Amino acid sequence: MRRALLLTAALASLVSCRFKNDLDYPVIPAEILDIQVDGQSGLRIDAASREAVITLDETADPGALHLISVTYSEDASPLEPLPATLDLRSPITVTLRTYQDYEWTISAVQNINRYIVCDNQMEEARFNPEDRMAYVYVADSQPLSSVVFRDMKLEPEGSVIVSTTGWDSDFQSVYQTTQEVSFPMTLSCVLERTFDVMYNGEKRVWTVKAIQVELNTMIASVDAFSYSAKLRGIFRGENPVIEYRRADAEEWTAAENATVAGVGISVTLEGLEPGTDYVARVRCGETVSPEKAFSTEQAVQLYNMGFDEWHLDGKVWYPFPSGATGDRLVWDSANKATASFTGSSTTPEEDFVAVGGPGKKAVRLESSYAVVKFAAGNLFTGNFVKLAGLGAELAWGVPFDVRPESLKGYLSYKPAQITDADDSHKDLLGKNDTGHVIVILTDWDEQFHVKSAEKVFVDFDNDPGIIAYGKFSTDQDTGGYIGFDLKLEYRSSRKPTMAVIVASSSALGDYFTGGRGSVLHLDEFEFVYR
Repeated sequence: MRRALLLTAALASLVSCRFKNDLDYPVIPAEILDIQVDGQSGLRIDAASREAVITLDETADPGALHLISVTYSEDASPLEPLPATLDLRSPITVTLRTYQDYEWTISAVQNINRYIVCDNQMEEARFNPEDRMAYVYVADSQPLSSVVFRDMKLEPEGSVIVSTTGWDSDFQSVYQTTQEVSFPMTLSCVLERTFDVMYNGEKRVWTVKAIQVELNTMIASVDAFSYSAKLRGIFRGENPVIEYRRADAEEWTAAENATVAGVGISVTLEGLEPGTDYVARVRCGETVSPEKAFSTEQAVQLYNMGFDEWHLDGKVWYPFPSGATGDRLVWDSANKATASFTGSSTTPEEDFVAVGGPGKKAVRLESSYAVVKFAAGNLFTGNFVKLAGLGAELAWGVPFDVRPESLKGYLSYKPAQITDADDSHKDLLGKNDTGHVIVILTDWDEQFHVKSAEKVFVDFDNDPGIIAYGKFSTDQDTGGYIGFDLKLEYRSSRKPTMAVIVASSSALGDYFTGGRGSVLHLDEFEFVYR
């Protein structure tokens, strides 16, 4: 008996040493899926770095943000609940727990559109919001004793610049004066001057310093597109002209219809060639500026924009050839999520096409009910990632670094009445479904992962990474193909890194809302360049 007890104790000791009294718990990451506060205009969640970055409206108070809602991943909960009011003037941390602890950072960014516009300005004003200092740069030919201010905005939308204080001289003494602000106005900026700004009943005092910059005749900036380019120059002298030529040519062409204002000259060159090197200069009398080299963008089309290339793998149709790799993998759909239930909802169409000919096809998108959930026919640039709960995870975006003016093509839509809706769209039942095509150009660092089950979607209105946006939608039966030319609205002059084109037979399909039997046909897409 004693021997048996000793053996049992020894085995227990071995087991204890091996497991160190710990259970093997599963590793389940804890994530913030969504967070909403008053005054929010955008949200970026990075699960890899465990960061949630909230973009705020100009008028939001980052020190007192009312928390509307926060959603965590399944099985995750905070060690301490977030307070009802968040102070995001500095990042805060929250620890989430499943079987392990995960520390997340929540922060806020707020972009206030500040500007100062004055005569003979050499470059955009610069701002230091922490010290409330602003610097405005004028030509060295502009006397600092008489700077003409045309407009100014120093605080969020709704703020008012009420007065300004500076130093004047009557050639016998120097004295301080305060006057009401009404633009345009001429002010002495020999010394720094202050501007009193009222915002939400609070006075904020900004200091503005004018700095003279040596004025050299030059091309100051170029924004080149595929067939055109916007040039801005500065000059010293009279009768300025912007001249340009191809880099491999010798003869210069004088640009027509240039605009001259103060010491600046600007023009839009038309009729340039895509993907071509050019040079430009400013001529002012006998003075010729250094040459400025620039290149126009290529007029790029994505692969298979005519939707002629397809292959079938089991029940799943793919909008690219079998074995395609690299830049031939442009389009995808959620067919993998629906094919095993109802077959592919996005399929090639050979008989009903907008442009006929050998090998010509279109794409057919149909909305249906996939056993447990409504599913819209869809097509997008990017790739299907996986089924996720009752929805799917889609990676939107393909590499793209040029700036088209619009997307044109053909579509045919036959809507059904809305038969299925989630709780927030019940009021739409019985109304006509809507089909749409959306285009966005972004400078995202990586693809955006749409997660329908978790309601993670692109914020088309407020995502700061969106450079250009365009949408075509209809709830009417088009009676066949119609042509469309979807103009892109540019929100920034930044160069994109990705293009996202999304089409759906039910615009609210991400919310499991739409009409069973709605059909959208698409054909012959093409980017149009300027």
